[in-house]
Amino acid sequence: MTLSLAMPAVAVLLYPGCVFFEIALLAEELAGHAEIFYLTPDGGEHVASNGAMLRADGAYAMLERERWDAVLVPGGDPGSIIPDGLADAGLQAAAGQGAVIAGICGGNLVLAAAGLLKGRRATHNYTAEHAGHEAAAFTEPFWRGIEYCARDVVKDGNIITALPWAYVECTAAVMTSLGWMDEAGRAAFYRRHGPRLAWEKEAS
Repeated sequence: MTLSLAMPAVAVLLYPGCVFFEIALLAEELAGHAEIFYLTPDGGEHVASNGAMLRADGAYAMLERERWDAVLVPGGDPGSIIPDGLADAGLQAAAGQGAVIAGICGGNLVLAAAGLLKGRRATHNYTAEHAGHEAAAFTEPFWRGIEYCARDVVKDGNIITALPWAYVECTAAVMTSLGWMDEAGRAAFYRRHGPRLAWEKEAS
């Protein structure tokens, strides 16, 4: 498959064990601005975490052959792709082209394994506080060389990392980075989707 030049192109990396929910809002917002391609390691169908069957538009190899405006990596359990480095070459190619690369939750571990976070500021939830001591110790080698920031979302150049509960903030960060959301749009977006809505309902 060759990308159309009519619209910007965004790739979503699906993998066994990923949680599509974490980037669902982002994919929904991007759909009005870009053509979204769902990629799996081998281009085969993907069974989502909710049991839905998603048709893939291609394999991870497309990341190396085409030019992308953004690549999204959802969280979950990326153990199915990290040991063999299945996403590494494609992510490195897309990042080298200047694409916005966004990871959330376990997606950040995929970015770290690909070497995209070394020398950068980034966040992740594989800390003893959030993941427990065993998981923190097991993943510690992946985080060497990054400047860890205890924030929900961190943007460093064209790389965005986000914690799993910050999918609203992650969406705004990606949309802003691509130039598809200004300050007024960001404020309106938070009014529609921000956590303050729940607080306001409780207060009323």
